[in-house]
Amino acid sequence: MAATSDALAHVLGTHTFTSQDQENFAAWSQDCNPMHVDAVAARRLLSGRQVVHGIHTLLRALDLWARRGPVSAYWVECGFTHPVSVGDRVVFTMWDDGCGAVRLAASVDGLHCTEITIGPARPAPSATPAGPPPPLRIVGGLAAPLDEAPGSQSEQTLRVPCQDSSAVAAAFPAAAAAWGPVALSAIAGLSYMVGMVCPGLHSVFSSADFSLDRDRPPIDIPLDFTVHKYDPRFKLFRIGFSGPTHGELRAFQRPPPQLQPSTADVQAHVDGSGFKPGPQGQNLVIGGSRGLGETTAKVLAVIGADVTITYAAGREDALVVAADIASHGLGTCQALQFDLLADDFHTLALDTSALQGVYYFATPRIYAKRSGLFDQAQFDGFVDFYLRRFYQLCMWLEATDRATPLKVYLPSTVFITDRPKGMTEYAMVKAAAEVLADDLNRSLRNVRVIHSRLPRLATDQTASILKVSVGSNLETMLEVVRTMQV
Repeated sequence: MAATSDALAHVLGTHTFTSQDQENFAAWSQDCNPMHVDAVAARRLLSGRQVVHGIHTLLRALDLWARRGPVSAYWVECGFTHPVSVGDRVVFTMWDDGCGAVRLAASVDGLHCTEITIGPARPAPSATPAGPPPPLRIVGGLAAPLDEAPGSQSEQTLRVPCQDSSAVAAAFPAAAAAWGPVALSAIAGLSYMVGMVCPGLHSVFSSADFSLDRDRPPIDIPLDFTVHKYDPRFKLFRIGFSGPTHGELRAFQRPPPQLQPSTADVQAHVDGSGFKPGPQGQNLVIGGSRGLGETTAKVLAVIGADVTITYAAGREDALVVAADIASHGLGTCQALQFDLLADDFHTLALDTSALQGVYYFATPRIYAKRSGLFDQAQFDGFVDFYLRRFYQLCMWLEATDRATPLKVYLPSTVFITDRPKGMTEYAMVKAAAEVLADDLNRSLRNVRVIHSRLPRLATDQTASILKVSVGSNLETMLEVVRTMQV
């Protein structure tokens, strides 16, 4: 959108979405996809936080706009360009685009996250061509999202259950008065289709175009969907719908949480690598419940080390890692809850004098919404994780008198020099962490920091809808452990 649009925009209102908002909308729409209602599961998304239902943001914008006066029949084009997260303060604005349409936007810190164009009504689609109708599949109320193979829903009509029109009307009274609760509940049904049916579990709602009619449709009209096209290159679905409203939506299938190799896979790889480890003892992996920390913990256990992994959230993930390691009868693994930003290192139930190595994989969300080149809050968050708390960890370990220095591994990144768009703050602080590590090595007697720049690897935070080249997590972490053994 042009900058002049923001200058001419009129503020309709603001809203900060809460966890209770999430639960309410999930109940109205029946879209209980974990990305919306489960904070622990949502941490494994690229956003790292619970994502507000896009249709919820859209309905709130329409309700604020409908409060301004009489409305008519319209055609709505809505794009969900950036996710809105729980806790975000959203500003809703409107302006006339000068071409007979009204523009609405839902913005966070000046960044347009939802963009809406409202113009003249369009006719309903023509009747279905002659020939046998596609088979009808009635999708009842689902307790959990489907995770079906892409394209398996093609060549059929999917009919979803009616949403709670009275609850939707109570939540958005101005919009309900303008277009009727049935139309609003049908719009809520778009969220159910994407989040629960197709693409389902691993979905991203991209956009929707649909009718908003004054002629309030009767409640007994079903809402039917047809998958018109699935593009495997972009994992993009185009889905038409008809009923109380008609139009088309687009949704992506996003990558699932990134699975790391099992302990059995790690053992087979290590056995075939010719790696001859030195004496093993107790090792600490901070942030070891998933991602590179998880893989490192398994490598250490396979070569006979006893491992303690920490986690801030996701206790179940950490216990799964520990159980997988224990099932192979090699090194041991215990999982400890530790919030890096809230807890003191002294609260860790560890004998620091027995530690043979420490691996620091704690990290905040790497990617964040931004409206400009530099975000001070995100920079400060990286400083907390990669500088302040790492320095405090090293000073805690330095207090233990040792015959030889304790090696502490600090991962850095090739993004410092080969920087993707939007990674300015991350690269700046990672570069500063390398300087800090070198100066700690000049100053400390009982701690030696090892750091290396890792390539792009397959983790939850680097997952992409488009296929990108990544290195081998296992081979990379095995080389890190080799380095720490020297």
